[in-house]
Amino acid sequence: MAPSDEAMTDTQRSVLEYVQKHLQESHRSPTVREVMRHFKWNSPQSARKHLLALEEKGYLERDEHIARGMRLAEPTVTGISIPILGKVAAGLPLLAEENREGTLVVDPSMARGGRNLFALTVRGDSMVNAHILPGDRVIVQQTTHAAPGEIVVALIEGEATVKTFRKTSSKITLEPANPKYDPIVITQDQDFRIIGKVVGVFSPR
Repeated sequence: MAPSDEAMTDTQRSVLEYVQKHLQESHRSPTVREVMRHFKWNSPQSARKHLLALEEKGYLERDEHIARGMRLAEPTVTGISIPILGKVAAGLPLLAEENREGTLVVDPSMARGGRNLFALTVRGDSMVNAHILPGDRVIVQQTTHAAPGEIVVALIEGEATVKTFRKTSSKITLEPANPKYDPIVITQDQDFRIIGKVVGVFSPR
């Protein structure tokens, strides 16, 4: 069954991501009670409801004759699978490990076309006023250029950070969205480059 055009809710996306991760790490699907415990729900019925919704929308398939028979549906044009690469700081810069940690399925509208995309996990709270919170996954369009005011993922001396890009004739500044952090002013002797701009945010909550 192909995924439907009906968008997933944030909770359904979180459940789908958990199932993906469980399959990748354990090579078997989680039980309903494992889903319930992971999300700290009081009843397995809450887990069943969201799993059933994902089945009805075509993102999950289930073999009723096999224990733990849940599996991911085949990718289609209505669901885009993008790699999750390391972590990125939203506070002080943090080294981004360029290893693939899994995949994230997002709606095409969220991915804005789905070309040259990857996801990074946010660490830190310097972008909270831009609605990017610790633990969120930012969806990044690979590019080396950005317009002033766009939120970018940048490398500074080999370490990655997510900030708002500002540029004047005399300087480049990476601006946080939290008043307790100071802007990062890029000096001429620093190794600096943009590796992408943020085109979406996925919150696991």
